[in-house]
Amino acid sequence: MTANSCHSERSEESPHGGDVVPTAWRVMMAVIFLGFVAVRTLAQAPESVAPLPTLQALRWDESVLHIVASGKVTFHTFTLREPLRVVIDISPCTLPQETVEAEGDTPTAVERLRWAQFKEGVVRVVLDLRENTQYALSTAASGNEAMLALGSSPAEENRKPRPATSSAKPATLPPPPAELVRMEWEHDKDGARLRMTLSRKVPVRLRPLKEGYSTLLELPQVKPGTDLPADWSVKHPLIEEVQFSPDEKGVRSALLVRTTRAASLSVEYDKQQPVITLAVNRPRNAHGKLSEKHIVIDPGHGGTSKGAVGRDKDSVVYEKDINLAIAQRVQALLQKEKATVTMTREDDSTVDLYDRPKLANEKGADFFISIHCDSTPVPNSASGTTTYYHASDPDGRALAQAIQKHLAAVTGLPNRGAQTDTAIYQSGFAVLRRSEMPAVLIEVAYINNDKDRAKLKDPKFQQKMAEAIVAGLKAYIEGEKGSQVAQQDVEIRPASDEKDTVPPVQIPEQL
Repeated sequence: MTANSCHSERSEESPHGGDVVPTAWRVMMAVIFLGFVAVRTLAQAPESVAPLPTLQALRWDESVLHIVASGKVTFHTFTLREPLRVVIDISPCTLPQETVEAEGDTPTAVERLRWAQFKEGVVRVVLDLRENTQYALSTAASGNEAMLALGSSPAEENRKPRPATSSAKPATLPPPPAELVRMEWEHDKDGARLRMTLSRKVPVRLRPLKEGYSTLLELPQVKPGTDLPADWSVKHPLIEEVQFSPDEKGVRSALLVRTTRAASLSVEYDKQQPVITLAVNRPRNAHGKLSEKHIVIDPGHGGTSKGAVGRDKDSVVYEKDINLAIAQRVQALLQKEKATVTMTREDDSTVDLYDRPKLANEKGADFFISIHCDSTPVPNSASGTTTYYHASDPDGRALAQAIQKHLAAVTGLPNRGAQTDTAIYQSGFAVLRRSEMPAVLIEVAYINNDKDRAKLKDPKFQQKMAEAIVAGLKAYIEGEKGSQVAQQDVEIRPASDEKDTVPPVQIPEQL
């Protein structure tokens, strides 16, 4: 063996002296090491999360609502008032990609059935009731179906239902309708009062309609008496039209009141007698001129609170920025009207939620207007403009109607109407609940809807919104002018004949 051949059979020398590990050995060690790393990585990797059950079906079987999920879930139910609602929270659960449609005929006791992804892992189903109806909730043994019975227990011959929660209530048949025996108007220069005498006490509800200054007094357990007048109208500067309409079955009625301007409507119950009085008055601070008023403008969120988020292909839009842009335009217009204006924030600063109405209260402001953008869990699933007022506050409702009326005329988006904030949360919105003056919260448009967001980003649209807000506020204070938005036609239908074609309302997260 020559020296050359001997060298060729040896491994190459290390630059530091000594032999280097043979190439084959290095490859084998690398394979072993990589295998060890892979095994360890797999061992440390989190287990795959099982998909949440989805809402599969909503089906009416006479007065029983069947709610079906794709897997085992928990059903929790409770009631809310102003307006009357039964709420069922389903968890863990999510909405499916395909649209869920309610099946069967909705009972007359239910005005509307709606559902939404309330928050992550919770689907909320809401029944808007026309009357105070007893109910009972039971679940199937499989845990994926609940039966909500209105007025009677669900007839489930093949199942053994069990109470879902301790809040389940005994079911009873609703009482027969009361009779409206007599009606009479009383009025003076400041307002009018409609006194209605019934055969027994029953609950009623006021609901603002989307069309102008139109409000519906729902009488879900009232039928007309034989001696009622055909004409319910009254000559008063606040009242334009009054229509009374019983349904064909004679078990419920509705009273439409259309006013000439923003008006405060409230219902008073006689403590001793079955008498209900509908009061129509000029609302609080609705006198004098806009220039004499002090308005607090609240651009929602700000600073660390970004609010809702809209995403374009190459950018992100934050609600806090849109809110401030519109609010500053409102501020400029009000100052041009010589009104006193206070802003809860004038830049991208963080302001505590409760400090906003506190500022308005300390300033003794006449009005509080909070500006926001709406959003939904699923992008492009909702569109439009909403103005909220607190609970059943008649002055807040009047202000919301005035502003919403003028906004709806110029947005080019669906008019979602003036709505009570208790339709979203039992206690309402904090900024409205704690304000001591007429207050509204405006959801200008949906920031996670492509069409709405394009408008929200447009300075011309922002200016239009600001002008409409100021016009609505001015109309509330000074009354409508001939050049302002004209009243629209309203079709009044008895509650039992009303068919709701509006898609389910998405329930946003709390502010």
